[in-house]
Amino acid sequence: MPPTTETSVRQTAYRYRAARGDGSIEQGTVHAASVEDASTLLARQDRWVLDIHPQAVSLTSAWRAMSTADLALGLRLLASLLEAGLPVARALAALGDVAPDAWRPALPAIRDAVERGEPLGQALSASPVGLPPSVIGMVRAGEAGSGLAPAVRRAATFMEAAAATRAAIRSALAYPVILSAAGLASVALLVTVVLPRFATILGDLGQALPPTTLAVLTAAQVARRAALPGLVAAVWGALVWRTWATSQSGRPRWHAFLLSVPGIGAVRRAAATARYARALSALLESGVPISAALRSAAEATGDAELACRLLRARDRVVHGSSVSAAVAAEDAATPTVQRLMHAGEATGQLAELLAHAASIEQERAERTVKAAVRLLEPALILAFGGLVAFVAAALLQAIYSVRPGA
Repeated sequence: MPPTTETSVRQTAYRYRAARGDGSIEQGTVHAASVEDASTLLARQDRWVLDIHPQAVSLTSAWRAMSTADLALGLRLLASLLEAGLPVARALAALGDVAPDAWRPALPAIRDAVERGEPLGQALSASPVGLPPSVIGMVRAGEAGSGLAPAVRRAATFMEAAAATRAAIRSALAYPVILSAAGLASVALLVTVVLPRFATILGDLGQALPPTTLAVLTAAQVARRAALPGLVAAVWGALVWRTWATSQSGRPRWHAFLLSVPGIGAVRRAAATARYARALSALLESGVPISAALRSAAEATGDAELACRLLRARDRVVHGSSVSAAVAAEDAATPTVQRLMHAGEATGQLAELLAHAASIEQERAERTVKAAVRLLEPALILAFGGLVAFVAAALLQAIYSVRPGA
């Protein structure tokens, strides 16, 4: 059995070829922080490594990353099968019949790993399923003694909450996105089709046009000429920004900037803190040691800047500080979470109050987003409606100014 390691360590998949005790040759995949750790892990399983190298990352599998909702549903079904008393290997076999389609390509490898003696947490970590480190940590803690089935159920609950949050935000933004697309399409139609034909007709009449009409026609001509260069520049700028914003040095700076933006920063902090509090609560309930739980929960925030602050807070905790004091010193959570952390440490109910804090912050973030969307909808209607009305008025003014025979 491989030793349980902290899920916070960034692990890499290694393909290996090793000799077993009976002389047979085995090929497979193992996850570890380095080649040396992978070799040590295999040696403890009585495998003599013949060849080991990092596994190539498949762009296709990365592109087809499983959705949070599918991850949650698969874990929920697996938890139900385990609670029914099925062994892990049989539960994985039965899961193939009921799991979402996105799970099925990965299940044979997970089951084979379990049948070879690997723990479920290790098998899930080595698979392309894409579970967060905090979820893997819950599963490993359950295998270590807190109970595998309850741990998988807690992991499913954690993923369901994350899926529900994403679904709520997407639902709130659906109408503004559709409205923006329709408005942009209307403006594009006016600029590329209606106005050029109208300008040709008025030019053939040879009459002076009102200043408003001239301004609209000039703007349309400039927009048409600048459309392609502007699109190329926008795409190039987006690629440069994405490269920087996803780099190891740029990502924390970009997230720090977002946290400083009025309105956006408050929502982002509330949502990230809710994810952190929920992950930390689930990890502590699963029996994960506080040091490993704090590190894994920091990775669940989805915000690189807050994750850095929370990791610094973890270092304070390791050196003797309380969790609430360390988080407050690093300004790594909202005041509500800090107060409930302090109350939880004082009463011995840290996990329960963290779960309550996560619910409060999640509701606050969703409520703020929905309120902003309610203001955004009429603003978009007024903006696009006003633009189309201005263009129509300019054209009508030109039509009324044309006098036959003038």
